[in-house]
Amino acid sequence: MEKKYIQIFDGYKGAYGVADWTNVKIDPVSGKKKPDYRWNFEPFTDQIFIDHLNGVKSVGIQPTNENSEVKFGLIDIDPNNYVNYDKKFFIDKIQEFKLPLIPIESKSGGLHLFIFMKEFVSATLLVSFLKNLLPLFDLKPDCEIFPKQTQLTKDTETGELRPGQFINLPYYKRTERRALNIDGTPFTFEQFIEVVEVNLVEVKNLDAITEGIDTQIYEGTDEDFKDGPPCLAHLSKIMRDPLFDGRDRFMYNYHVFVKLKYPDTWKQKVKNAPVKYFEEQHANAWDDKTLNAKVRSWNRSEKGFTCTKEPISLHCKKGICVKKKFGVLAGSKGTYPELTNLKKIDLDPEPEYEFDIIKPNGISTATVHCRSVEHVTDQRKRRNAIAKAAGFPPPIIKGDEDQTILVSLWKTQTAVSPPIGTTPKEKLHDVLHAKINGAKAQTDASFKTGTVLIEDGYAFFKFNKFYDKLKAKNWKYSEDKTGTMMVKTYEKCEIEFMEGKRFPKKKDQPKSNTPTKNVVKISIKEFENVPIHHTQIKHKTDIL
Repeated sequence: MEKKYIQIFDGYKGAYGVADWTNVKIDPVSGKKKPDYRWNFEPFTDQIFIDHLNGVKSVGIQPTNENSEVKFGLIDIDPNNYVNYDKKFFIDKIQEFKLPLIPIESKSGGLHLFIFMKEFVSATLLVSFLKNLLPLFDLKPDCEIFPKQTQLTKDTETGELRPGQFINLPYYKRTERRALNIDGTPFTFEQFIEVVEVNLVEVKNLDAITEGIDTQIYEGTDEDFKDGPPCLAHLSKIMRDPLFDGRDRFMYNYHVFVKLKYPDTWKQKVKNAPVKYFEEQHANAWDDKTLNAKVRSWNRSEKGFTCTKEPISLHCKKGICVKKKFGVLAGSKGTYPELTNLKKIDLDPEPEYEFDIIKPNGISTATVHCRSVEHVTDQRKRRNAIAKAAGFPPPIIKGDEDQTILVSLWKTQTAVSPPIGTTPKEKLHDVLHAKINGAKAQTDASFKTGTVLIEDGYAFFKFNKFYDKLKAKNWKYSEDKTGTMMVKTYEKCEIEFMEGKRFPKKKDQPKSNTPTKNVVKISIKEFENVPIHHTQIKHKTDIL
């Protein structure tokens, strides 16, 4: 059984997480338990798994391996009150939608909804699949899903993969953090292994599971919705509840849908909707005057679905919606794609950024590189960067919608160190080192064309020719910013930007040479002592 357990929870084996329960803290409001966490940078051997099961030490694992693949993933149920909340609700939903999820109690008494794969699959693919399940459990889009990292980055100091965030393994001491049966009773360790083996999922079956959910979502709804956004189908079933808030947003998105599906009769569809889907009191509030005003306004609108706004976002099932004839990809406008996994690359003097974009199919991704923060925050620049990386331009959106997109993206931000030798200062130093140690000027003509002159322990060279070398290395900074960077970096090297420098006069030379303009002067001895290396960044490890 232990061997099967180890196979089930296969993941990154270069390190493992440790939870120290000797000084556990308990949140006075939620009741969540908070032990001390740390990474142990030693190989995750089979014996460590067994030590966990035997209660020697509580450990955790990063699900994503070196190949950006996983054998398992999970949805983290983080209730407001860990002491008293309805676990049965989640268990019943699993049964209702026939999901291959296994609910397992967390260290604090919450729930982790695990899915176990028969073989390694793309981490991005599994995370996207789990995201589409969130609305089934009335969970918000920002609910935590593991793995948190779909790709591991390298530590610049050691060259080793940075493990990221780990998940505490279940069945500590074989009796804690147990899986739950449909009646809420815990499975023994042996029963858990058997249940997992029965529920192992093949990657080819993920689409079939999604389609099964699709069938249930549309069951009992108006036929109109069958080829439209699942969020509207679901909302149409719950809006008769007098306490439901969000009818205006439903009506707006409903008009987008019927305008696509019924371009000739959509106005009448909109006018009929309140009576058809609202309870009487709220239907009466949408009188003829209100409806006619809305129709006139919407008739001029060319905007698409507002997928990022509540209550639409709370019931979004993008993986299903993108396959619908009149879903988010219908029409010319479409919807703004999901942006996630923002990485701030801590370059000096100016950081760069990367983020992932979920392509229109709802599953595959592309990584977008931005050379400055403005290329992330400025919609036009970001749009161009996305089009270049992903092969399509996202729709132009309003300022408030754009701000919503950015706020959501910034919540996913992590700081990473760039690979050794790729920072601007390192590039600058490498090119300057090659310059000083390269060919030497033997004549005034060679000096004027950019060859370095060595005189009295100093190197002299034309700045504009040196800048051309930098530009050939994909250098992004202007000449003035480059000059400022050089002065700051090499201030101890007696660096000086000279208006002109004459090539040394030879004995047989009848007259002095004309000065070479815009020359950089730098001490060779001091330059060789400059410690240029990547800036080390201290990373805070976030652990579940």
